[in-house]
Amino acid sequence: MLIFGILFILIGIYVIISDKYEIVNDNNYREIVKKQDFQNDRLYKYKIAIGILSIVLGSFSILNYILY
Repeated sequence: MLIFGILFILIGIYVIISDKYEIVNDNNYREIVKKQDFQNDRLYKYKIAIGILSIVLGSFSILNYILY
């Protein structure tokens, strides 16, 4: 359950961040840059909701592992 909790948290963070930011390689350095063509539409709001739900589910899974 601990591994599933960590995976859910990582997937939730990835879903939230992947639409708004991108990783750019510049002279062997990686930078996180905000996308130029970012649109805050209904699909993005659903992805945010799914990401938050995934983070909460992962947190409860880790708590369940610790308590039991």
